[in-house]
Amino acid sequence: MARDILVSIIGDDVFARDWMSLLLVRDWRTRVISEITSRDDFESFRHDGFQKVDFYLIDVDSLSNTPQFLENVFTLASSTPQTKLIFVSQQTDLSILKYITQDRFAGYLLKDEILSSLAWAITYASEGSLVLTPSTLKFFQSQNIALPANKMVLRSRSIPGLTERQTDIARLAIIFSIGRRDLADELKISDQWSYGMVSELYYKLGLTTLFDGTFDAYRYMENDDVIKDHINEILADLQPSKKARDVETLAFHLLTMPSIEF
Repeated sequence: MARDILVSIIGDDVFARDWMSLLLVRDWRTRVISEITSRDDFESFRHDGFQKVDFYLIDVDSLSNTPQFLENVFTLASSTPQTKLIFVSQQTDLSILKYITQDRFAGYLLKDEILSSLAWAITYASEGSLVLTPSTLKFFQSQNIALPANKMVLRSRSIPGLTERQTDIARLAIIFSIGRRDLADELKISDQWSYGMVSELYYKLGLTTLFDGTFDAYRYMENDDVIKDHINEILADLQPSKKARDVETLAFHLLTMPSIEF
């Protein structure tokens, strides 16, 4: 089994941090090891195993007014050869250009374009790709910045075969893991009906065939070895208490898989 991709989230916007943390915690491949929200956090983390970080995921929006903090983060990253930087923001920001170096810079993503596919972007970055979204690609091109051949442009995709209503249910029940009773309250339906709606989502995603031997993980996961290893573990060691959790997490990966534009 491949080791986890270790991520430190940096930013002082609690909503942005919660969004990033939730998506990375739910994914089988990524693990959040710290959330740095202030200079004090930065100094504490500096002395507590910072060398283990694979990626700093930096919320540019919340740090644009604290350039010294960003400088400190960049200095910290520069002291560990394996650590890369991925920036996220609502809109492109000229302030990050000074931090673009071939050996540290691993990606720049707009939040509204990557949405729930954040962990996938980090996974591709860990495999050596420079991850971008369509608008950040155009941004770098407008600045006449040459990008390497290994760039990958990602966008959160819609799920074929799901209605708008089903997509909303999938977002609440599977991506954000809202309990069935809370889902029923949110949708103003009965508890039993909420379970039925989620079961229908599993059917449309092909997950009802997971336990009868006909589920094709290779078709869905594009040869992602980490996820396929987890699927094999599920099939080899089924327990009633973990079945629902694992199927929901697998559905999470299917729903958050991005489209790759080039």
